[in-house]
Amino acid sequence: MVRLSLATLGVFAVSATATAGSVTGRKTDTEATYPFSLESWASGIIADPDGAHLSPDEAYALAVNQTETDSGTLEKRVVRCNTVAGTSASVADAVWCIDFLARRPGQRCGVGAGGRSSFCRHGLATIQGVSSFPVWKGGTSSPCGNVARAAGRIMDKCTRGGTVQGVNTAYGNGYLSVHIRRP
Repeated sequence: MVRLSLATLGVFAVSATATAGSVTGRKTDTEATYPFSLESWASGIIADPDGAHLSPDEAYALAVNQTETDSGTLEKRVVRCNTVAGTSASVADAVWCIDFLARRPGQRCGVGAGGRSSFCRHGLATIQGVSSFPVWKGGTSSPCGNVARAAGRIMDKCTRGGTVQGVNTAYGNGYLSVHIRRP
């Protein structure tokens, strides 16, 4: 029985060597593909506003036509979707607004003390900011590029059937909530 086990191990060792040899000869220069993200699209525009980027219509088409990519894992940045019934915005119009804001990365998107401001309104979509900064300390603001990133994240997580509605915190400012909704 011991001889059978040693002989069996020898066969496995030979087959493992043959398999390893064939694996090393495989072509490995394939490029990984990642799902399209409106958040990363907005980040690309912010980094290089004059670069070659998808148009809002092209970005909309990619976002609507891809399959669900949510892994279901927990994330530090929590996006809440469909928080107010009947206020879902047009995805195409929201994408237009994200492009508009992303092309103004250094401009401030501000909200007065305890207030709400509309940063972009186009067609059947508006991107708004709501301040949770203590009223006695005044208003709050973030670069419009950070608002665009937060809105892109909402789009990535909350788009359903050509509409979107949700809220996310602006990047770098926990006191500014970014909302996408119907005007």
